[in-house]
Amino acid sequence: MTILILVLRALHVGAGVLWAGSAIFYFLFVEPAVKGAGPAGPKVMQNLLARRYPLFMNVVSGLTVVAGLWLFWIASGGLHMGWITSGPGIGFTLGSVVALAVYAIGFFMLRPRAERMGQLGKAIGQAGGQPTTEQAAEMQTLNEEMASIGRIDAILLTISLLAMATARYWTF
Repeated sequence: MTILILVLRALHVGAGVLWAGSAIFYFLFVEPAVKGAGPAGPKVMQNLLARRYPLFMNVVSGLTVVAGLWLFWIASGGLHMGWITSGPGIGFTLGSVVALAVYAIGFFMLRPRAERMGQLGKAIGQAGGQPTTEQAAEMQTLNEEMASIGRIDAILLTISLLAMATARYWTF
């Protein structure tokens, strides 16, 4: 069991760091840089999407969630309420619930928008690189929606990260 827990913790922490770190980095640095790039911004976003950023985020978030749920099951003794209502249990439960919400937001809100942006970028590229008025407007709308959702994701991931990093010390 010890080897299993070590492997699960390594997967959970490693993938979680990549997930939260990438989301926070995107929010603090990539998004403002893309906006600051002016007309070149959409091309930067297309390039980021072409480099499989959404796939990367899906993989690391999925690994984090699966390993985390398994660790939660083990640590809680099969969802024993005595552990769940303890200080550490509350901390890990709070962090888990927030992370699951972020995962759902990413899967159901960010992923479809990223896929649509990729499709639009491909269509724009195939048509010679200049978007139509409708394509430009849709790309702008998608960028704005993704920025808003991304901010929420970054904030919630930070809350989840802090809750889980400190949960073992919660003594109430």
